[in-house]
Amino acid sequence: MTDPGLPTSEHLEHLDTDTIADLIENLLPATEAHRAREHVKACPECQQTYDALLQLSEDLAEEGRADIPIPTDVAEHLDAVIVSESVLRASTVGVHSLAQIREEPRRHLPKLLGAAAGVVLIAALGVGVVFATKDQANDGAAATDQKTPPTDTVTISSKDIGNRTKQWLDHTPAILHGSTEEQSCARSFAAGRSNSNVRLVQPAKVDGKRATLIGLQGARPSEIQVFAVTGCSVAGGVGNEFYHVTITLH
Repeated sequence: MTDPGLPTSEHLEHLDTDTIADLIENLLPATEAHRAREHVKACPECQQTYDALLQLSEDLAEEGRADIPIPTDVAEHLDAVIVSESVLRASTVGVHSLAQIREEPRRHLPKLLGAAAGVVLIAALGVGVVFATKDQANDGAAATDQKTPPTDTVTISSKDIGNRTKQWLDHTPAILHGSTEEQSCARSFAAGRSNSNVRLVQPAKVDGKRATLIGLQGARPSEIQVFAVTGCSVAGGVGNEFYHVTITLH
């Protein structure tokens, strides 16, 4: 039966989210909890809020049972974001870090329910910053590696062969990578040319197919003829040219 001391229908004054969350968590004094329950029963809007928070509480509790590891650097970054943005202040929520939430989930859950949307947004932004920073670091490392090809297969498009090989050979007199069979195939390919001085052997995947980049000394000291060939990546193979460009070194 509805408490006669509570207003009904459209004249109800809605309960705030914190009160409803405390009701769900059984944190209200008995008298206040009774009045709040009667209010929720009589107020469709508060009932809807109650149902939504109850579902969220159950979902969070269920998620908490799963052991989902968070990378240490990501967790530390999220801790810093939470503190710096003051999303969860001590005066209102009392949470300063992810570790505190993990250690005392039931104590902090009611207050966290009201701030859940904001925390998710900040967390997402935090993760974005972490991975953006990592991507930038990787880009920087890749830029440095442009001057030296990897010893294993390099992925490259045919249109970039000239620029990339020029960057490599501008800094190194000769680059001989790949297996013994691949290098032997490259020398056999060079033997039929006017200048058989091999300056580059590089395993590659060019435009999606396995190939070998072979650089031969040109007519001038600064000139290198670069060939992309198939066939050298297998034992006893014969190089078949499918791309050729001449580069001029500094």
